[in-house]
Amino acid sequence: MEGVQIFEQEFLNSEGNVVGKMAILVGGLQSRNPKEFMDNAVHQYVGTTEHNQYIEIHMDNPWTRLITTGINELPLRPLKISDSLKN
Repeated sequence: MEGVQIFEQEFLNSEGNVVGKMAILVGGLQSRNPKEFMDNAVHQYVGTTEHNQYIEIHMDNPWTRLITTGINELPLRPLKISDSLKN
């Protein structure tokens, strides 16, 4: 889709099988209505596939959407104090 960029990453289970995917879509930067533009982009991307969509909480960044599939199949583990996005 013109005006949209994407990054995709597959989710693997503990056996190394693909169980889902994460995609970051960024677009609509020049659009008068970036929310509607990105709603349409997401709809084109996912079609009828069951998915989860994450939008920035304050909606002050309507240009970015994060889409996931298969998160219920991931080998989740308890969160540790040492887990962090901080450097």
